[in-house]
Amino acid sequence: MASKQTAPIMNQGQGETSYAHNSSIQNAEQNKMKSLIEAVVVELCSNTGTLQPGKMVIVDLGCSTGPNALALVSIAVEAIHAHCLQFQQPSPEVSVLLNDLPENDFNTVVKSLVTLRQSNDPVVVTGITPGSFYERLFTSESVHLVCSSNSLHWLSKVRV
Repeated sequence: MASKQTAPIMNQGQGETSYAHNSSIQNAEQNKMKSLIEAVVVELCSNTGTLQPGKMVIVDLGCSTGPNALALVSIAVEAIHAHCLQFQQPSPEVSVLLNDLPENDFNTVVKSLVTLRQSNDPVVVTGITPGSFYERLFTSESVHLVCSSNSLHWLSKVRV
């Protein structure tokens, strides 16, 4: 079993030295993944055998905090909406789960979830799953899409 590593603790809040104000490199990396996430969403939406009818679960491992916290999952939700509009399909209900270590500034993350939940199509339900991804976080076969940009390099073994 992999040892439980922890990432360095980020400066919380919105101050000058906070992660929220000093994460432009991470944002650039997330932007590079946009086309990949969109392609995977199209594949998931097109393969009806993959999805439980009308439902999709998206997870961001190591969501962090600040302006980048919703970047990857927002891309996925927008891609679902665009695909369903293009093919005149009903949008699935989407469950977005954000994960990070319990030391994360989840107060800031929760405040940003309001904007994601305000979209009416697809219906978006959100949640926070604090914990290390060295441990099991989700039930078997419950997640359709896992996003992560700058945290999986801490993982030494894939756990299913």
